[in-house]
Amino acid sequence: MLNVITVFFSLFIFGLTGWTLTTFVSKDDSQKVIKEELENMFDITKRLLLSIKSLIQILTKASFSSNSDKPTSDKATGVDEQLLKFVPSISDNQEDKAA
Repeated sequence: MLNVITVFFSLFIFGLTGWTLTTFVSKDDSQKVIKEELENMFDITKRLLLSIKSLIQILTKASFSSNSDKPTSDKATGVDEQLLKFVPSISDNQEDKAA
């Protein structure tokens, strides 16, 4: 089944290429439009390949990142050191009550 689909797809691409070349050579008024469409197809293909490359880079970076990205014990419990600076410790509260 895959071979049949591949053959039909290949025939479609070859037919479209031949039709495009024939029209490009025989019709002078269509050359500008055909050039614009081919440039658009090239830009789209280039962007697609760049997007695939970026996706692969993101996935490899996420998959093979160092151990520093793994949560430590403080991060695992949800304790943030900067937030703890604003909370008075228990010993400070007891000293204030005693005075």
